[in-house]
Amino acid sequence: MIKPARSSVYLPRPISIFEFNIDQNIVKFLIAKVGKGTEELYHLKPGEKIRMTGPFGNAWEDFLPEDIKAGNGKAGLVGGSAGVAPLAALVAEKPELNFYFLAGFKNGFVNNEEETATLGAAVKAKKLILTAEDGRNALNGKVTDYLFDLESYSAIFACGSTNMLKAVAAKCQAKNIPCFISMEGRMACGVGACYGCTIRTVNGNRRLCADGPIFRASDVIIGGTV
Repeated sequence: MIKPARSSVYLPRPISIFEFNIDQNIVKFLIAKVGKGTEELYHLKPGEKIRMTGPFGNAWEDFLPEDIKAGNGKAGLVGGSAGVAPLAALVAEKPELNFYFLAGFKNGFVNNEEETATLGAAVKAKKLILTAEDGRNALNGKVTDYLFDLESYSAIFACGSTNMLKAVAAKCQAKNIPCFISMEGRMACGVGACYGCTIRTVNGNRRLCADGPIFRASDVIIGGTV
């Protein structure tokens, strides 16, 4: 949970860790400008202070099948826009595992050194597929258009928009492939006290910050907020 030390917004914003280096005391975040809070974070200057608490919630590693952990199975990672961040962090932490990464964006990208470096962690995957809905500097179309050959995967892990998650979950359900999704949502406290990020699941209401944000896709009523 992050916000600038000097801010015009009351609540911090929930942002996933993109990359970290414990030895160098470095933590990186990937910020998408979607509102006032994230715009303030986007425009921070070097040396400015922030208020940060966390990390909160569960982790992808909690859901990795045993064959993937052993290096035998293959995991498909599907990230949309800033949703690539937590998946890239997983790849950076476990580069020896068989991760096949699909990263999708609305607009073309990777047209300068800074943007290329931003995806550096994802490039460590065994295979990286980049898509853009405008087709600029990437494969043309939505990231889910390139999610095929599902039978070759032990599991699919996804983070992105609600529509993207619905599409990924539906494809996996049709092929009976385990699918795990990281949900996005507005949060206030980050520790489960306020219930502001509650979603609907087949097992009742759950809080994104304390019970998630990662869930088995078949358990979630995607888009079902309360």
